[in-house]
Amino acid sequence: MLFKAIIVVLVAIAGLAAIIWIANWPFNTPWVNELSPEQRRINAAHNRRHHRRAARMIFPIFAIGFGITSVSLLSGPKSDPFAAVVMGVCSVVCAGLFGALIKRGRRQRSSTRR
Repeated sequence: MLFKAIIVVLVAIAGLAAIIWIANWPFNTPWVNELSPEQRRINAAHNRRHHRRAARMIFPIFAIGFGITSVSLLSGPKSDPFAAVVMGVCSVVCAGLFGALIKRGRRQRSSTRR
């Protein structure tokens, strides 16, 4: 069961990395050399907004998914306490990152409205 828990965590991390890579498009690709400075600036601003939106959607989903998995691993017929703790820690980390992202977003937005 621990192996399955580790695989789930690695798949989730790989999915997040894929989302970040897609959100960075066209940066870190061969096509970035073809962009003008103005296009780079526009794409960078768009990517920053996209990163925040993607993170605001993904972190709560991961936190809830890891939490549910943790509880099911702990209460199932073949309970695995170590795997449940790993999933619980991943859930807490995702919830903490989401909270930090929201807190940082509020602080940045309030200063730009003035």
